[in-house]
Amino acid sequence: MWDAIWNWSELVSLGGDAVTYSIMALVGTTLFLIRLVFGLFGGGDGGDFDMDGDMGGGSDASFTLFSLLSVMAFIMGTGWMGLACRFDWGLSRPLSAIVSVGFGSSMMLFASGMMHMARKLNRNIGYDVKTAVGRTARVYMAIPAKGEGQGQVQVSVSGRLMTRPAVSNGPAFDAFVSVKVVEVRDDDMLVVESTS
Repeated sequence: MWDAIWNWSELVSLGGDAVTYSIMALVGTTLFLIRLVFGLFGGGDGGDFDMDGDMGGGSDASFTLFSLLSVMAFIMGTGWMGLACRFDWGLSRPLSAIVSVGFGSSMMLFASGMMHMARKLNRNIGYDVKTAVGRTARVYMAIPAKGEGQGQVQVSVSGRLMTRPAVSNGPAFDAFVSVKVVEVRDDDMLVVESTS
């Protein structure tokens, strides 16, 4: 197969579909490698764009089917599978077309799924420190008495456990004791007091 890609007379003898598959394979692979290099060394997302936008109204279920990466995966997958069908497996033109387009479509879905998973990992989940007020926290690093410095507590903030800086509203607290968050200052510093 590899020799045939560079031997245009052999490609042409197999028909226009073999030439089309080889062009798709070479162009798709070249564009994919260029995008990969830009993604690794150029930073960012390599100039990816979405052609269908969010299908979930901006929710976490949004799934982008047509993007630059998925279209390149389709072209590359269709081209290479078409060449394999024609050269290695000796399939007919119609069967080669069905198999190669099916494989290219599965590559496009795979690329879109991987991008969706990567976006979920990069998602920035916001939180509101004020949700800690009234909650019981555990002292992570000892907190000095009021006005003598700060320590740290572990507390649930917007539904997730976080370690936050805290100051006492009265006496000092040793590590691993329970305290109650009574206030969040403007600088997001938690103010704690004894739970008793």
